[in-house]
Amino acid sequence: MQVPRRKLAFSSCLLTLLSCALAACDTGLPRVDLGAGGTAAPPRGASDPRSPLRIAVGAMISPEATRRYYDELLTVIADGVGRRPVFLQRKTYGELNALVAREEVDLAFVCSGPYTKGHEEFGMELLAVPVSHGKKTYQSYIIVPRLSGVQAFDDLRRRRFAFTDPDSNTGCLVPTYMLARRGETPTGFFRDVYYTHSHDNSIRAVAEGQADGAAVDSLIWEFLNSVDPTLTSRTRVIARSEPYGIPPVVVHPRMDPRLKERLRALLLGLHRDPRAAPVLRTLQIDRFEAGTDSLYDSVREIRRWVEANPG
Repeated sequence: MQVPRRKLAFSSCLLTLLSCALAACDTGLPRVDLGAGGTAAPPRGASDPRSPLRIAVGAMISPEATRRYYDELLTVIADGVGRRPVFLQRKTYGELNALVAREEVDLAFVCSGPYTKGHEEFGMELLAVPVSHGKKTYQSYIIVPRLSGVQAFDDLRRRRFAFTDPDSNTGCLVPTYMLARRGETPTGFFRDVYYTHSHDNSIRAVAEGQADGAAVDSLIWEFLNSVDPTLTSRTRVIARSEPYGIPPVVVHPRMDPRLKERLRALLLGLHRDPRAAPVLRTLQIDRFEAGTDSLYDSVREIRRWVEANPG
């Protein structure tokens, strides 16, 4: 189905902020080009003679925020296996999956949707999953401006809606599934649709009135609501999806087995590490546990349903 591209009315302030950011759910929606993703500099010790441990983090939050919250954790992980940390970022989930597929990264923090695609396409392997607030699941939140008159998802018909990434489970696949169950498509239901390429940018778009609604990762919304509610306090959650398997930590299946097991053991014990424990608390991660692929079966099920019912 051909989808006409629409001109999006961004304020110059929001566009500047979004420009700093970076198919199960590739619905052909118009995309906002936020610039090419790139490789970030190592957190520290660029002259460190140790072999690098290349770690990538999906663009669930914007690059600056990711770097701010993950820098110390990634350094602890690399130090734990005697390597030099090299932090990589890409604009989209698809680009990050490609890095893993080409074995250009050793370890990656990815979203649930990209994990199921990577597992299917090249055997992307679970290394560990975070436990947050006692759970290994998360949800999609549908949010609107706090003072909006919108009370339910159906009230968003003919309004502006922000998705995060075409491959995002909570930021794209889930709301597309919600519409498909109604016999609708995003471009048929909403007046305007666009991608922001990170969940905090979607929250900002709603808080600033640049979108009438958005679908965001519950973990990100709750995290930002806890550490700095400047944006979340200007939004309101009107719908919560069923729970899905939490975004995991993954590796390529051909990774050296000895390094793989060292990394797994390190992650599973991070909550007992005096350097890592306070970082995990800030990220609202209780601990890491071994994951099972079946945790992501519900993501696969809704993806198959959307593919079989394109509207």
